[in-house]
Amino acid sequence: MQTSQVPQTPEITALSLSHLCASYLKVLFQSRLNARMSQPIGTSTAPPTPPLLLPLALALELDRIAVTLVDAFQNRGQ
Repeated sequence: MQTSQVPQTPEITALSLSHLCASYLKVLFQSRLNARMSQPIGTSTAPPTPPLLLPLALALELDRIAVTLVDAFQNRGQ
């Protein structure tokens, strides 16, 4: 008799979610910083696509954090 195996989605732990968020935030920061430094004013590039495991609200919050970090990095000492 054959048993059917149901593919299991890996469970996300707090540690793996933190690592996923940190990795995505790092890529976002680098992408936004590079876009601001290499693009003429008024043009923009699309940020990287968030990983499928991140809820949309969390991805949007990470995007806001990345924008804040880029602003702070570029406007140091003001």
